[in-house]
This record gives sequence, C-alpha cells and structure tokens, in this order.
Amino acid sequence: MPFDLKASRFAGCLLGLAVGDALGMPLEGMRATSIRNRVGRVRDFLDAPWRMLRAGQWTDDTKMMLCHARSIAGRGRVDVHDTAREFLAWFKSGDWRGIGGSTYEAMQRLLAGVPPEESGAKGEMAAGNGVAMRIAPVGLIDCLDLAALHEDARAVAVITHDNPEAVAGGRAVAFAVARAARGDLDPATLVDETVAFVGPCELAGRLLLAGRFLAGKMEPAEALARLGTGGYVVETVASAFFCFLRTPRDFEETVSRAVEGGLDTDTTGAVAGAISGAFNGLEGIPARWREGVEAAGEILALAERIHALAASRQ
Repeated sequence: MPFDLKASRFAGCLLGLAVGDALGMPLEGMRATSIRNRVGRVRDFLDAPWRMLRAGQWTDDTKMMLCHARSIAGRGRVDVHDTAREFLAWFKSGDWRGIGGSTYEAMQRLLAGVPPEESGAKGEMAAGNGVAMRIAPVGLIDCLDLAALHEDARAVAVITHDNPEAVAGGRAVAFAVARAARGDLDPATLVDETVAFVGPCELAGRLLLAGRFLAGKMEPAEALARLGTGGYVVETVASAFFCFLRTPRDFEETVSRAVEGGLDTDTTGAVAGAISGAFNGLEGIPARWREGVEAAGEILALAERIHALAASRQ
C-alpha cells in the first residue's frame, strides 16, 4: 500500500528547519539561564546586530540544507559530487553565517582538489552536528527507501564529517524526517526505531536516555541540561528528539523549548524544527514564523520540487 506523501509535510520540514534556525540564531552561545533571565520564553524572531543578521534570518544550518535541496531538486536524487559542488559555491560566496571548523577544513580540501569521498574531517573533533543540521532534504527524497537513505546519509555526511557519531546523527535525523514525511512516524516508538536504524553508538545511548527522561516526565530545562545542547552531535540530536517527542503535535512549543536549552541554539532548533515540521505539516507552523522567516519562497519551491520527485517513485 503506497504511503500518503503530503506536500505539506515536505514544506513543513524545510521551512520548519529554517524557522528553528532563525529562532535560535540570536541566542547562540548563551546559556539556558541567561536566556530565561533576559528573554523568557522564546516566541519571536529577534535581531542579532552583532552578527549583522536581522530577525527571521538564519545561519549556516539552513545555508547548507539549501545546498542539499538545490542539488536534489536539480539532479533528481542524492548526488555526492553535485552536493559538494553546491557546498563549494556557498563557501566561495563568503556568506558563511557561522561555518563550523570541520566544514571549513573540508571546504579547503575540496578547493584543493580532494574528492568529496575523502574530504571530510576525521577524529574526535569531527563529531559535530554539521551533518544533522542540514540532512533533512536527504530524508525527504529517500523517504520511501530507507536502505538507500542509510547509505546516502553516510555518503553526504563524509563530505565534511568523516566521523561515526556525526554520520549516526545525520542518519537519525534523516530517518525521523523520512518517517514523518511518509506519514508513519509513531512518537511512541520513534526512539527505539531510530536506535535500531543507526546501530550501536554513543548517539543511540543518548537517544535512549532521552526516552527515559520523556517517560519520567522530566521538565525540559533539566532534561536538556542533562542531555546537553552544545555542538557535539550526540547532544544536539538527543535534545532535539526530546523536545519533539515531548510535544509532538505542537511545533511552536517544540522549537521554543529547543532553543531555550541554550548553547548551540540554532542547530537544536533547526533539527527539532525539521522533524516537527515534517510531522505537523506547513499548517502546523505559526503564520508569523512562516511569513517572517528569510527566503520562505525559495524554501517552499524547493520542498515542492522534492515532493514531486519523491512522489514519482511510488
């Protein structure tokens, strides 16, 4: 029986990622206590003049997601070399908006002629969240073929992050997006199914911990403090999953809680927003955020194209 691939879920996923990124953008690096004291609940986009970014603008998270989306829309599938070409075009533009160290190093290697299969940073310092933040379009185009998704997620991950945890984080987010996009994501079983998909790793253990915190109805501030909200992919993905699964049918509450956790706020928000947006659809995102986020028109057009490509595979 074919899945019901609703265009709204594809649009909600990519726009939701951008919204979560933009909501967290001005708070990046702040601790949760500082956010609570200075801002309170985070319900609106804010200017970040020190970053030369206005309310509703986003960071490198969405920049790199758009690289994936443009490549998939143009090629009709995941193409590692074309994705690397899109990354380099972005890098050469100079509009980096917070590029991570591993990604910067990988771009330099690509510029020097290293092939994308070998350009990714290796070692412990490459276990950042740079893959998880951008991977959503891969989850959308491969939503009907999870075996292909498993391989494609790794292939595009190692362009920048050739690290097992970074790859696992990308696979986890892409899997959740895929299940949401095709309409068979069950919040009650998502943690266990994601753990089975990524296999044994530290990220899997942290996801199981998030599941225990959810079962125990732990308050989000305490849960995110324990799970972590820094740039380590194990922290980002577990915290984003916690926020989504705590309020799976409330996009606003999910992304607000994600960015209120502090530190790498834009990426936790982006990951939570991608999953929640795919699950709830475009209509689940508050109108003020849909209308106020940067480049909404381009993002929605790319989502429409990827939806058409995915639907044609049924």
